[in-house]
Amino acid sequence: MDIGKKVKDLRESKGYSVREMAKLCGLSPSLVSQVERNVSSPSISTLLKMAEILHVPVGSFFSEVEHEKQIVRKRERRKFIYPDHTTTYEFANPPELDRELRTLVVTLQPMQYTSNQKVSHQDKEICFVVAGEVSVEFEDSTHLLQEGDSIVFNSQNPHRFYNKSEREAQFLLIIYK
Repeated sequence: MDIGKKVKDLRESKGYSVREMAKLCGLSPSLVSQVERNVSSPSISTLLKMAEILHVPVGSFFSEVEHEKQIVRKRERRKFIYPDHTTTYEFANPPELDRELRTLVVTLQPMQYTSNQKVSHQDKEICFVVAGEVSVEFEDSTHLLQEGDSIVFNSQNPHRFYNKSEREAQFLLIIYK
């Protein structure tokens, strides 16, 4: 049972540094680091604090089964909205899979971009349009996808998504290594 690895994977999936995690939990950064490296065994109260901050049941640290069947209920999805946009991103996968696979349900309002500028990163993406229309803009081309259409591309190619229609669009974005 590798509690430290599970803590580290969950912390990284949330985007927290060791210092941020420590501050949120009221712990020292060295203790968080020691727990993650299995140098120190965390107390029950420490595990409870970590589970609360990571939004997971404390029992998830003790689960021996990797990638067992897991259900992510719609109401339990992790959501984020960029402050300067109205685009909603919802994770449809459990946090422990974030390092290898992220499945996002993206809701894009009419006449909105997902970002002000095209972005790139070290992954690959599949975009599948569930409702509405979405344009995928690259440096040298734009592709209009309608409901049921999909595109696969290397995310190192700078890109962004645009909803040029008058109604909300929704698409699945699968990001993988």
